[in-house]
Amino acid sequence: MRAIRAIRAIATVTATAIVAVGAAVPASAGHRPTAPGRLVSAEPLPDELRLPGAGTAWRLRYTSTSWSGRATVVSGTLSLPPGRPPRHGWPVVSLAPGFGGTPDACAPSRAGVPPFALPFGQALLAAGYAVAVTDYEGIGTPGESSVVHGPAEAYSAIDIVRAARRLAAVSRVWAAVGYSLGGHAALWAGHLARRYAPELRHTGTVAIAATTQWTAQFAAPPFRDPAAPFSPIVPYMGRTLALTHPGEFRAADWFTPAGLDLVELAGRACVEEMAGTIAGVTNGAALRDPAAAADAFAALLAPHEVPIGRYREPVRLAHGTADTLPAALSEITAGQLAAAGTDVEYTPVPGADHFTVLAAVARATVDWLAEMFTGVPG
Repeated sequence: MRAIRAIRAIATVTATAIVAVGAAVPASAGHRPTAPGRLVSAEPLPDELRLPGAGTAWRLRYTSTSWSGRATVVSGTLSLPPGRPPRHGWPVVSLAPGFGGTPDACAPSRAGVPPFALPFGQALLAAGYAVAVTDYEGIGTPGESSVVHGPAEAYSAIDIVRAARRLAAVSRVWAAVGYSLGGHAALWAGHLARRYAPELRHTGTVAIAATTQWTAQFAAPPFRDPAAPFSPIVPYMGRTLALTHPGEFRAADWFTPAGLDLVELAGRACVEEMAGTIAGVTNGAALRDPAAAADAFAALLAPHEVPIGRYREPVRLAHGTADTLPAALSEITAGQLAAAGTDVEYTPVPGADHFTVLAAVARATVDWLAEMFTGVPG
């Protein structure tokens, strides 16, 4: 009955659920450029994009595996704590950010970390972790992004750890931490880590305000009611679902002419600009049949629900109780993982919304990571 009440609570979800967050060094000669995790290039990160408290920081490009299964190049950043590294190198946190838009200019390595996320990154550095932040495939590098694609998100988050080890004195021991859409990425990374990168030592996963339970989200009125405000995320789906599901999805089948204009805008605007542009636009103005479109989106994204099973390493979920992306989503996911045998804890963060939750949970995250890394050889 608690799960049923939680699912009903999802009806309060709003349309702004997913919002984020020198000379090049060539890759080493003699390595296959298509092998995942190879360093393609690195350059010092400009001062205005650096995390507070960082020692050395780079913008890097590295090889990974695309949503299509082919080799691809992804960009991101690596920030190290100041001072000398530990004996086995800095332990690594692969920090998967929230979604900020698909154009290259929206990549965290170019746009920087959102102000509300800076204290969180700073806390990780102060605790002695190297912080690797992926831009995700197609954001900051040529090509289109798949956005919601569990394996591709995970590959980007895992391969930046491999690339970091070719660039700096970092350990093979790492944890996946993610926020918003990045929480979805971190959970997928935790699920695939041992199989995809057995040479690394994954110690656990922290997912904060994670975007999960896609089917339940699209069953809620904000995505189905013609009079409800149109979500700034849906135009990006109009682009990416056509990419990942050619022949199955055509934006023109679901979007009105005004909606198609927004799909086109998604190719050159970040989420903040998109949100300003659609102010006052309703689902009915942008979608031909909002309820049918929501069902179509849910069906296509169903394979990318967070994998439910027994994760080998601990999972910690946190969600603000004042988040417009309902905390019930994380509570349901935690319950499913616990039932499957995973060592999982769910922590509601009283009064925190989708933006303030990161600062509110920074201390707890550092404590969880300390437990995950304790006793793990480098």
